[in-house]
Amino acid sequence: MLHSPNASQRLMKWAIELNQYDLLYRPKTAIKAQALEDFVVEFTPTTEEEKMVTKSKKKADDTSPTDSNLPNDMWQLHVDRASNHKEAGPGVVIITPDGTLLEQAITLGFSASNNEAEYEALLAGLRLAKELMIKRLAIYSDSQLITNQASSEYMAKHLRMIQYLDKVQGLLKEFPTFTIQQVPRAENTHADALASLGSALDTQFRRSIPVEHLDRPSIEEIEPIDSMQINEDPSWQDPIIDYLVNGNLPMDKSEARKVQQKAARYYMQADKLIRRSYSGPHLTCIKYPQTLEVLCKIHDCECGNHSGGRSLAQKALNVGYFWPTMRHDSTEYVKRCDRCQRYKPVPNLPAQIYHSQNSPWPFMQWAIDSVGPMPTTPAKKEMMIVATDYFTKWIEAEALSSTKEDDVE
Repeated sequence: MLHSPNASQRLMKWAIELNQYDLLYRPKTAIKAQALEDFVVEFTPTTEEEKMVTKSKKKADDTSPTDSNLPNDMWQLHVDRASNHKEAGPGVVIITPDGTLLEQAITLGFSASNNEAEYEALLAGLRLAKELMIKRLAIYSDSQLITNQASSEYMAKHLRMIQYLDKVQGLLKEFPTFTIQQVPRAENTHADALASLGSALDTQFRRSIPVEHLDRPSIEEIEPIDSMQINEDPSWQDPIIDYLVNGNLPMDKSEARKVQQKAARYYMQADKLIRRSYSGPHLTCIKYPQTLEVLCKIHDCECGNHSGGRSLAQKALNVGYFWPTMRHDSTEYVKRCDRCQRYKPVPNLPAQIYHSQNSPWPFMQWAIDSVGPMPTTPAKKEMMIVATDYFTKWIEAEALSSTKEDDVE
């Protein structure tokens, strides 16, 4: 029927009538077999046995070791911290080589920053591992700062961070073999849940989890006198203070004379050693780690401009501090500053890309140009011709009264 004349006329008529409308013909495509298979697999209900297997497999994945290549006798320590508007709480999870979980939630009875709470979590975990007499330990935390400082990749600058870091490094010496690694927060959910539990109030526990309460920071805890070890190195201030306060001098005459000469520029104010200054304010004498804190505040804090070593040492003098090695310490501090190494302009670099020269040996190829007119000299020379060797960059200059051919030659 479509091939009859009447049918062709009707189709032509409808084509003319519908031409004024923006109509598109899209034929219906066939559904691919793979799409139907995916639909059937997705919406086919699973049996209860399959559900239980999937659930147990997911739980095993959540509690599996972060590093599958760990030795069989390696214990794992996961630490994290949580905080709310009232208080903070660290959480600790220890996984034994056979997969047993040891959990601990801690509440902090003092105000602590996020980094301090992370350190408290790490210290609590290390103390627990020490009590269990663990020899091989793999430590995991989602804090980039804490893991890098504990592994000596980052340097602690704030005084409290230095104290926390020293205590962590002291506990790490108790373990013959240990590793410290940063993990994503998604892989540290177990410790994060315990930390949230420790930071919550009036929480009803559904299982036995030991909760420890710390009344003071770990860096301020009082150790027994029998186990207290004093390893403080002698300070440069000690002989001067001993002479000014008690009048004692070293037995060596040469050293005694040096101490007397140095002590003439110092005096005691309460329990602080003060250095006299003739052209500025009297300077308060400090020692490590106070020196590092002063350099950090001057160099990095809000009013710091990341100045160089000599300028940093002079600024420390201007604000009223002194120690004998301040010039050397300032230079070394600037060398270890990450921002200074990344963004500080490097002197003597070319303003553009180097271009190779074709001069194979010195004084073969010269660049010559004239400069002037300049202020007239008594010999009436107001021009200058300058020549530069391409190889050695040697410069020759000659004053001229004119740039005529005879004078230039």
